[in-house]
Amino acid sequence: MSDVSIDTLISVAIEATDAAAAFLVTQHQQLLDGEDMEISTKESATDYLTKVDGQAQKLIIDVIQQHFPDHRFIGEEEGAENIGDPNSPYEWIIDPLDGTLNFIHARENFGTIVAVQKDGEILAGSMDMPLLNQRFHGGKGAGAFYNTELVKLRNTKGMTDAVLNCNTMRRATKGEDGIYRATMPYCASIENTGCAAQELGEVLRGKTDGAFFLGIRLWDIATGFLLIKEAGGNMKMEPLEPGNSRGGYRCAASTAPIFDELWEWAQTKM
Repeated sequence: MSDVSIDTLISVAIEATDAAAAFLVTQHQQLLDGEDMEISTKESATDYLTKVDGQAQKLIIDVIQQHFPDHRFIGEEEGAENIGDPNSPYEWIIDPLDGTLNFIHARENFGTIVAVQKDGEILAGSMDMPLLNQRFHGGKGAGAFYNTELVKLRNTKGMTDAVLNCNTMRRATKGEDGIYRATMPYCASIENTGCAAQELGEVLRGKTDGAFFLGIRLWDIATGFLLIKEAGGNMKMEPLEPGNSRGGYRCAASTAPIFDELWEWAQTKM
């Protein structure tokens, strides 16, 4: 099986995210127009699922299969794992609707994330938040781009200068007093938007300095983490369930000056 160029992988990732993003925009408008949408939950009462998620994932897979019918898939919505040649080293990682909670509240901060890995190494990806007019794409050795501009990360002075993102509620645990608590590193500010594409995108736009997550899935972070690394930052991901492609991760990505301190905290305090 011949290798696929990084530029080709990037191009197909962009094509796939564009197709799903355009579909999501039409569905979002229907919400604004007052149409009902079938909404259910997955692993928890706050882990939402709509029929749109599955429809967007199918659009992405259809686009990719037009180029690579033998490639494999990991999708947020189940069923993608049985597609493609099980011996293919290429595997596409799909989050068809990132920020589902935001989407069903008719907010604009939602998007689509597509990445591709070969033999477990992430090579290329694209994130598209259509209503924010923000697309991020790139690949290993090919750089990281925000729309058409090369990404430039913020020159973080230190942790007390850093604005960080995290999945606060997903990390919170309930105490005996009924109060939910989550640990935080000491930094300038912590933000949680409920959309990994936006949270990692803010780092890539030079507006924030890093992100850390516990339990987040590969499809949420694969593209953003790759692009932060390509832009000169650092990243690490540790699977919580080694061997489970759908399992969660302990991970962090940030500008280079604060990464070692952030990762040490994530390993010991999160």
